[in-house]
Amino acid sequence: MRFVENKKYRKIAIIISIPILLVAQYYLFKFGILRPMVKGVEIEIVDGEYVKDLDKYVVKLNETVTLSTGEYIKVPSYAKDPNIWFNVLDNSGTLKIDGNKMTALKVGYSSVGIMKNSRVLKKATIKVVDPEVESLDMEINGDLKHVGDSATIESTIEVDYDKFKKSYKPIYKSSNDDVLKIKGNTVSAVGVGKATIYAKCGNKEVERTFRIQARVAEINMNDVKIEVDQNEKLKPDIITSPPGLEPPKIHYELADSKLPVERAISLSGDGSVVGLREGKERVRITCGDKSKIITVTVVKETITNDYIQNLVGSHKIVNNKVIIKLEWDYMKDVFDYDIYLKDKLSGESFKKIKSITVNESDLGKSQKVYATIEIDVKDNQSIDYDIYVLGKKDSDTTKPSNVINITNMNGNGNSDNNDNIQNMKVENISANVDRDNNVIRVNWSSVSHKECTYSIYIKNNTNGDGEFTLYQSDIKGNEHTISIPEGDLNLDIYVVANYNGQNSKNSDVINVR
Repeated sequence: MRFVENKKYRKIAIIISIPILLVAQYYLFKFGILRPMVKGVEIEIVDGEYVKDLDKYVVKLNETVTLSTGEYIKVPSYAKDPNIWFNVLDNSGTLKIDGNKMTALKVGYSSVGIMKNSRVLKKATIKVVDPEVESLDMEINGDLKHVGDSATIESTIEVDYDKFKKSYKPIYKSSNDDVLKIKGNTVSAVGVGKATIYAKCGNKEVERTFRIQARVAEINMNDVKIEVDQNEKLKPDIITSPPGLEPPKIHYELADSKLPVERAISLSGDGSVVGLREGKERVRITCGDKSKIITVTVVKETITNDYIQNLVGSHKIVNNKVIIKLEWDYMKDVFDYDIYLKDKLSGESFKKIKSITVNESDLGKSQKVYATIEIDVKDNQSIDYDIYVLGKKDSDTTKPSNVINITNMNGNGNSDNNDNIQNMKVENISANVDRDNNVIRVNWSSVSHKECTYSIYIKNNTNGDGEFTLYQSDIKGNEHTISIPEGDLNLDIYVVANYNGQNSKNSDVINVR
C-alpha cells in the first residue's frame, strides 16, 4: 500500500517538473547560459577584391576584405546567438583580422577559422598574391590634330595573375590640360600647343605626345609689288577656326619650276622676298590644311618710296647774312639733291632754294652730304625757317626728309642766348662695358634745353675707321646702350644734343676698350 502511494507521488513530481524543466532550459538558452549547437557555418568573403578557388580564397596584397560566417543554423533556434568570431590560425604574419575585416599583409599562405570558444568550427585557406602588370598598351581612337578634335583612349593590360586582370584599370593624365583635357577615357583638344597623354597602371606607364594646331579657315593676302634689290617680308593674314588662335607655322615655296637665272625673286623660309630682276613669280603660302598662291611682281628700282634721313643744321649770322650749314645721310646712287625752305615769318610756302650735285668719291667714310645756304637779312631781323631736302634720280624723287627749324628771334645773331642749343655742350660722358650682355652703356649729363634729343657718334679704331659715324639719333634721356662690335673693342664715342635741326657742341670724346 505504501509502495502504491510513493509511485503516485513520483508521477505527480514528474508531471510537475517537466514544464518547469522546459521553461528553465528555454530561458537558459535564451539568455546564453546554455550555448546552442551550431551547424552549417562557412567562411565567406562578402566585400572586397578576391578570387575564390575550389579550396581557397585568393586576395591581393594590402587588400582588406569583409568576412562572413554564412547562413548557419543554431539549435535550438530560440537560443541566444552564439559567440563566434574569426581568427588567424597561424603565426606567419600573412594576415591580420580585426572583427570581420581581414587585411593581407604579405605574400604567402595562411589559414583563418571561425571560432566558438576555443574550438574551430570551420577553417579556410587564404592565399595572398601581389599581381604585377606585365604589359600596358594604349591606343588613341580618333584624330588629335586640331583644336576641337576628340578621341577615346583604350588600354590593354596583362598581369601575371590573370584572374585579377579585370580589376586593373589604368589612370590617364595629360601633361597640359590647356591643350589636351581628359575626362574618363575621352580626350579633347582644347588649345594650341604640345601635350603628352600618360597611361599608368601598376609599375607600367606609357605615353603619347601630340602637337595640337589651330584649324586654318582661310589665308588672306594680296599680290605684292617690290623693286629690284628691295627686301620685303610676306605677311599673310591667317584666319583660324575658332578665331583668335595662334596659327600653325607658315610655309613658303615658289610655285613654278624655273632655272635660278630666270627667277625674279629669292624666297627665304620665313617669307622674306628679295627682288632680283624685273618679272613675276608665283609664291605658294601654306598654313595647316590651307594654301594660297600670290603673285610677286618685281619692277625697276625707284627712289620714290625712300626718304632722306638724319637732316641736321646749324646757323650763324655774319654781316647781315644767315649762313646755314646742313648735313644728311647719303642715299645710295642718288647724287642730286634739292633743298626747300619756308620763311615762316613771311607766310610763304616751301620753295626750292638750292640744288646740289655730289660725287661719291667726295663722301668719305661718314657717308654724309654737306651743303651751305646763305640768305641776306636786315639788321636785327628775326628769322624762322623750316627746311627739308629731296633726293633726285632720273625723273624720280624721294620723299621729303625730316623738317628742321632754324630760328633766331633777336635778330642779332647773339651767341649768348641761353636758349640757343648751339651754345651748350654735353658734359660728363662716361661708359660702362657689360660683357655679360655684350653691350656698352653710355651715360651723360643732360643739357639745360628741355626739348632736345641726343645723337651718339662712334669711330671703330679696330676697323681703321677714319671718321666718326652716326650710331643713333633722336635719343630721349641721358643714356643709351651700344652693342659691342665683333673683334677687339676699341671705340671712340661722343654725344651731341639736337633741337630743330641745330646741334650743341660735341661732348668730350671717350675711348672704350
